[in-house]
Amino acid sequence: MSEIDDAAPDRAFDEAAAQALLDDVTAPWVRDLGLRVTSVSPAQSCFFLPFSEALTRDAGMICGQAIVAAADTAMIAAVTAAIGGYAPITTVDIASRFLRPLGNEGGDVTVDILKAGRRLVVGRITITDHASGKLAADLTSTYARL
Repeated sequence: MSEIDDAAPDRAFDEAAAQALLDDVTAPWVRDLGLRVTSVSPAQSCFFLPFSEALTRDAGMICGQAIVAAADTAMIAAVTAAIGGYAPITTVDIASRFLRPLGNEGGDVTVDILKAGRRLVVGRITITDHASGKLAADLTSTYARL
């Protein structure tokens, strides 16, 4: 038996823990987005949204609904890192601006935590086209700690 308790509250919330959280707490259709954690810290967390035909609209680009769902999902892990552990949270609002199509190599998702208060956590989510590095979507989101 290990001397380290994997469930101990001081365990680091690293990329593997963040991915496990998303795989555990999100709905099956959200997991189907394929969002992957690439780095996580209290101030900034990064993810990768892979291209999938299931996420495209008629023009072959990833649809806006999938982009917003990926941003909202990324916030779950980013908020958890910012507040030091998982707690019941919920989206209060999310605002999106679509600047260009997200192409067939997927997108890089970055969440910057702007404010982590006792009740609300505010983040900015940028999604860049993986192939070109150009900004495809810019979102802001507020989560409430329940």
